[in-house]
Amino acid sequence: MSRALLPPLSQINHYMDGLDTAAAVKRPIISYARAINYGVAVRAEPNLDAKLLKVLMPDEVLPIYAEMETDSGNWHNKFWYEVEGGYVHSALIHPVEWKMNTPLTTAGTEGFWGEVTVPYTDSRSGPSNDSPRTKYRYYGGTVYKVINVVKSRDINSSDLWYQIDDESFPGQYYVNGKHLRVIPKEEFNPSSPDVSPADKKIVVNLREQRLHAFEKDVEVFSSRTATGAVFTDLGDKGNFATPTGNFSVFRKTPAQHMYGGRAGDSDYYDLPGIPWVSYFVGNGIAFHGTYWHNDYGVQRSHGCINVPSPNAHWIWRWTLPANDPVERYTMNYTPDAGTRIVVV
Repeated sequence: MSRALLPPLSQINHYMDGLDTAAAVKRPIISYARAINYGVAVRAEPNLDAKLLKVLMPDEVLPIYAEMETDSGNWHNKFWYEVEGGYVHSALIHPVEWKMNTPLTTAGTEGFWGEVTVPYTDSRSGPSNDSPRTKYRYYGGTVYKVINVVKSRDINSSDLWYQIDDESFPGQYYVNGKHLRVIPKEEFNPSSPDVSPADKKIVVNLREQRLHAFEKDVEVFSSRTATGAVFTDLGDKGNFATPTGNFSVFRKTPAQHMYGGRAGDSDYYDLPGIPWVSYFVGNGIAFHGTYWHNDYGVQRSHGCINVPSPNAHWIWRWTLPANDPVERYTMNYTPDAGTRIVVV
């Protein structure tokens, strides 16, 4: 996969202003479309049969002006985005923000959690644009633990850089502090704390590919999902179907670096910063946000329940055990004391 550079600040400001300099017409931008893979088609209309205008490169970014559901698309996904220059089907588009931040000057003794608010930022081995890139590109909406704040080594730069703690592959990882939003402690607070834990339940319907959250018998939240799939090309090792049954949330973390398989194999994955992870099966199955696809309504994961990252955050705050913004993991050591999960 080729690795494009973020456009220059002048282009960022152009997009952020929503200004079409040729037509001198402003349009409101609701978010930005990052192409996840090569071959994302920009079409003249929101229809798979419409005229092909261009093909996007991986990590190419365009402003999104509207989201719509049409009669065209995959059988399970008919959502489209109107972008600069045409329309793109949602499956391989990662909707992201494009906001710069004022960095903190210190991480304190406990560090803090940060969320990427630009389409992507490359982690580097030192606090400098001249430092070698690591193998990891951090994408919009992903979450990381910041353990140190240092000044840039670049000449004539006053930028502050954040050092990232990677729990799976320790090493030197730095990103420009302007690219991460400090997540306030209020966003770690449990939601609906006045509701009895016994009255909370999430039902995941594998056939519908949708989850439903209940307080007593009242549905308070719902989300499309992408659950575990059976990959026939992997033979006996390809069964990643999400198990059915009754479970409970027992461990949570704001972010997890997930990986599996062997490099070069079709089942290999290496994904840092997966946000808002709520584990409910002991072999690692959890609810969590995604950034490598935007194609919900079909089985396609390695067992976990993929949901859009904002929805994963909602689940993370609503479920028990309660959340600790200091600790990487929140554990529940009492059997069945976490929020009930029913998978059917």
